[in-house]
Amino acid sequence: MAHPVPPLIGANFDRRTTDPEFALGTTVAGNDSHSYTYGKASEAVATGTCTLNASTFAITDLAGNHTAVTAFAINEYGWVRRTTSPL
Repeated sequence: MAHPVPPLIGANFDRRTTDPEFALGTTVAGNDSHSYTYGKASEAVATGTCTLNASTFAITDLAGNHTAVTAFAINEYGWVRRTTSPL
């Protein structure tokens, strides 16, 4: 399982919550050489390729440049991995 490097207290790339734990747009490096950004699902998002809006940090189920490593329900907060290029 990937984790932030350096550690970010409370960050878990697999956790989904209904209340924000970090500021939208927070980006951290993972130990897997990818960056992870904190966003909010604007619709249900399946595990796999997704899109992260660069200005609102809304996550949608459209194929794009990020990956949801765990599915999102609508309005859930969590991390998505940038998949188009490593750090």
